[in-house]
Amino acid sequence: MKQLTRREVFAAVGITTGSCVLSSCVSEQLASVRAKKSDFPWTFARLDPNLTADRAYNHYYEGHCMYGVFKSIVSQLAEQWGKPYESFPFDMMKYGAGGVLGWGSLCGGLNGNAAVISLFATTETEGRLLTQELFRWYEQTALPVYVPQKAKLKMEMLQSVSNSVLCHVSVSNWCKVSGHPAFGEQHYERCARLTADMAEKTVQTLNTNLAGQFAAAHSLTEETKWCKTCHAKGTELENSLGEMNCSTCHSYLADKHP
Repeated sequence: MKQLTRREVFAAVGITTGSCVLSSCVSEQLASVRAKKSDFPWTFARLDPNLTADRAYNHYYEGHCMYGVFKSIVSQLAEQWGKPYESFPFDMMKYGAGGVLGWGSLCGGLNGNAAVISLFATTETEGRLLTQELFRWYEQTALPVYVPQKAKLKMEMLQSVSNSVLCHVSVSNWCKVSGHPAFGEQHYERCARLTADMAEKTVQTLNTNLAGQFAAAHSLTEETKWCKTCHAKGTELENSLGEMNCSTCHSYLADKHP
């Protein structure tokens, strides 16, 4: 993320180095600059991942997963800086519930953190790399990890690895592991905790990127890499688009397949 230099800060607020030398004064003026910023992308400020997770868990019960992830992050910036963050219509994000209005497509939590990253990424490449890391983390990690201090539903929470970014697959895998139904209160508690995990991971990633220390920790599976040698852009067949784990859905291959 682009950081303001001291000279740019002073120029933006109309002061000279001699008139405001205390760090507290500079901080107050910088806050004013950020609060007035309305162009795109918006400015991200370091947040507490644990506090964000707590907020996301509770916000899930207000508007589900996408809403929970997005509001838990942007609302904190709204409290710190005011406009333009406070002007965002958070209720818009409720459409992501259940993989977009119950369609079971892209997990709403991932939809939410991709929206957050798109709001703050300074370049398309930066946004793609950060989102890619979060999506692969979600595919490959046993979740949920988050344990609320005051759970809406007290239960033994079993974990599952989704091997997919699709809500349909993620929920089904958890149902198989846990034995709970997809429309029971246990499932909603699972997704609330999962929402907290995703919000926390998003803030951790953005904090690291803000400090100039981001490095991807997850990569394509070896199976997917192998599939892409024939089916991805620039290959012999070039008939597939995407970065998802191939074997999750394509578990059966024709006899003539290499």
